[in-house]
Amino acid sequence: MSRIVLAVFLFHALLVSAQDGPCGWNGTYDPAGGTCDCDDGWIGANCTTLDVRPASPGTGFAPVQTDAWGAAVLKDEATGLYHMWVSVIDAHCDIEYWARNSKVVHATSSTPEGPYTAVGDAFPVMAHAVDVKRGPGGNWVAFLTAGVTAGGALGPSSYGAPCNCDPGTQQPIGGCFSENSEESTVVCTASSPYGPWSNPVVLLDPTALLDGIDANFSAAVAEDGSLVGLWRTYPSGSQMHWVTATNYLDPATYSWQEQETPLFSPPHDGLTSEGVEDPFVWYDAGRGAWHVLLHDMTALGGADFYDGLAHAWTTDGVNWTWTGEAATSSVSFTDGSSSYSARARPHLILEGGRITHLISAEQFDANDWSYALIEPVGEPLPDPTDSDCPDPVVMALACGPGTVWSPADCRCLVAYPADADFDSCITVADILLLLGQFGQCQ
Repeated sequence: MSRIVLAVFLFHALLVSAQDGPCGWNGTYDPAGGTCDCDDGWIGANCTTLDVRPASPGTGFAPVQTDAWGAAVLKDEATGLYHMWVSVIDAHCDIEYWARNSKVVHATSSTPEGPYTAVGDAFPVMAHAVDVKRGPGGNWVAFLTAGVTAGGALGPSSYGAPCNCDPGTQQPIGGCFSENSEESTVVCTASSPYGPWSNPVVLLDPTALLDGIDANFSAAVAEDGSLVGLWRTYPSGSQMHWVTATNYLDPATYSWQEQETPLFSPPHDGLTSEGVEDPFVWYDAGRGAWHVLLHDMTALGGADFYDGLAHAWTTDGVNWTWTGEAATSSVSFTDGSSSYSARARPHLILEGGRITHLISAEQFDANDWSYALIEPVGEPLPDPTDSDCPDPVVMALACGPGTVWSPADCRCLVAYPADADFDSCITVADILLLLGQFGQCQ
């Protein structure tokens, strides 16, 4: 019996992998036609390009005479309010002094695009590169680069006290030295988005590594407390590595990829040009895969520089597949204007597992202040009170073979991902259809 169960499991895994893998785990593969049916938010032949839409001017987060850099946003389902945690450079200093002056501000909005209004400081100077996720029991979990005092509390940078800068020039008054950060990666938790946040648990100390630098840590935490994430070193460019854990709050349970072994193959191995940095990791429960967006700086073909977003996926947390460019540096606005974003510190807003918005850093306003940009991704979420969404009883009868009506998505969806012939059943016929296409590549 155990062999039969194992065989069925392997066939099911093979079916799902064959249908999802060629589509970047962002869509369902049709082996008969050799095409991908992309999930909402993804487009392209292989479903690996974000469907980024024009942004509304004046949204996001843009503090007055202050640089903002990257932001994590989560919706509080209990209140409907959107919470943002964003790196802000204190005392009007330029972003180049982030390693000494960055702090994390908490802001809120009634809409995902914003504009967001600051509530207060969530994490003091020095705190940067925050990635906030939900954890076991609905806990709020923040991973960040931060200064840690000898007493184990959050504190200033190892460079010393924050710089004091002239708002007109954004440069320090009287001089203030700052370079790359070697502060620790820490995790803090809270039962409310407003805090209070726990004392930091140090997960990684870059000073103990051969090519240590701020780790750009990002991870997805499961309900059982396990974790899958990515981090970086900097041998000659930014180099990514995998990390897993069985208990996200216990550093002893963490497994780190060997620091001199790159996660990705050349030219994205961190040994070409500037490499890849700033991962944003999330888990797609519907497809059973983890994804990452990365700031790709790999300049190829003799180019002086490159900025864009890259995408990769994994089903085990260790073996990651690079799929290529997910978004360019071009930004369009609803008023017809356009701009440039380096796509640093990317984050996504997800609702019900669906991507709704992209958040980027390293774009500047007319006065050369950096702000957090938020762009819609894919079709807007349907309004459950909108009468334009067809009656579910009627539409359930109109959906084609092998599909069911989803009121949440306001469209027909494939009932069973492994149903290759769309007959609403998982049978030997599906396995034979798959095997007939086995080995083919796009």
